[in-house]
Amino acid sequence: MDLPAALLAHLQDLTSSIGQDDQELDDSIAALTTALRSTAASYCGFQLTIVDNQVTNQWPVTLTAFSDGHDVPVATSLRLPLALVSEAVDPESRVVFFAVTSGAFTDLAADLSCALGGIPVEQQSPAAYIADGASARPGGSDSAIELDDDLPPVAPVSGLTGLADLTVLNRAIGMLVDHGYDIVDAHQVLRRDAAAARVAPQIYAAEMLRQWVQPS
Repeated sequence: MDLPAALLAHLQDLTSSIGQDDQELDDSIAALTTALRSTAASYCGFQLTIVDNQVTNQWPVTLTAFSDGHDVPVATSLRLPLALVSEAVDPESRVVFFAVTSGAFTDLAADLSCALGGIPVEQQSPAAYIADGASARPGGSDSAIELDDDLPPVAPVSGLTGLADLTVLNRAIGMLVDHGYDIVDAHQVLRRDAAAARVAPQIYAAEMLRQWVQPS
């Protein structure tokens, strides 16, 4: 298997392993890291964001893995929309790779573009970045590979965020369905009642679950 195809396969494995067995997740990260270092020796980390658009508007779960600590001097990035890898994910889902050497991902971007049918590669110029004062994240294009559009990296500290809140939201939706709502109405009720209470959906969902599990 050639490198771009192997890298895309590792990304699919990693995406499916989030929230599953911890060992499977660790193995997927290790395989992805090995593949990236084989093409960019100065690779130092990645940030993968899976967006769940069913519970509430675009709820992100983000896995960040920096191999050399959070003080590493990142000089380049490559963003790949995960919708180009799998049709099962929301268009806002993405992975961003980071490296300490400028231009480290130029060849990889070209190889991935070819492997994905010639999708465009776009590059943020340093001058434009300085003029804007910030990059165009977290959205960006959902149909192009983007170089240096995520500099500097946001919170380059390894960890998994968003999964616990998403679990609470899903449990609350499940409880509403058990109480007679269909799945669409359950989503609407949760969003409406959270807005009426002026709290974030996951906070409202947690309180709702606490009330329902208390003994009468």
